[in-house]
Amino acid sequence: MNKIPAKEKVIDATIQLMTTRGFNATTVDDIASQAGVAKGSVYHAFKSKEEIAIASLEHYLESGLKIVSDGPYAEIQDPVEKAIAFVSYIEDRSQELWSHGCLLGSMAIEIGDTYPSVMDQIDRMFKRFERGLANIFAPALAARAVVGVTSRDLSLHLLAVVEGSIITAKSHSEPQYLQHGIRHFRNYLELLLSK
Repeated sequence: MNKIPAKEKVIDATIQLMTTRGFNATTVDDIASQAGVAKGSVYHAFKSKEEIAIASLEHYLESGLKIVSDGPYAEIQDPVEKAIAFVSYIEDRSQELWSHGCLLGSMAIEIGDTYPSVMDQIDRMFKRFERGLANIFAPALAARAVVGVTSRDLSLHLLAVVEGSIITAKSHSEPQYLQHGIRHFRNYLELLLSK
C-alpha cells in the first residue's frame, strides 16, 4: 500500500476545509489536524498559509481541468456541436466539480485585496479558464458568423453562470440549481448558434 506524502495530505485537507469554511476560518492547526500530520510537517512543506492556499488552488484547478478535458465532446469535429456538447458535459459533471462549492470563486470573494499573492494566482487561474472556454466557443461563433458576441463574452458569461449557480444551489440547499443554471446557458448558446 502506497503511503500518501504529507504535502499531498495537506493540500487535500486545505481544499476540503477552505471550500467549506473559507480561507480566514481555516487555521494551519485545522489543516494539520484534518491532514493527520504534525504542524511541523505542514511548515516543512510550506512557508505560510498563503503558500498552502496557492498550492491547493493549483491542485484544485488541475483536477477540475482534467475532468473537463476528458469529455467526449473533444472528439466532435463540428465546432457548433462541439461547443454545445461541451456545455452539456459540464452540466452533467457539475455535481462532481462543484457540489461543495468553487474554491477559486469563494476565495476570490473572501480575500479580495487582503492577500495580493493569492489573489494574483486566482486571477491567473480564472484567465486560464477564460482562454480554455474561448477556444471552445470561438470556432462555433465563426462557423455561424455570429456578430455582437465574442468568445470572451461567452466565456465570462459561462463563468458567471457557474459561480452564480453554485451560490444559488448552496443558499437554497438545492444542488440541482447548479445543473439548472448551466442548462439555461446551454439553451442560450443553442439559440445563439442556431442562425
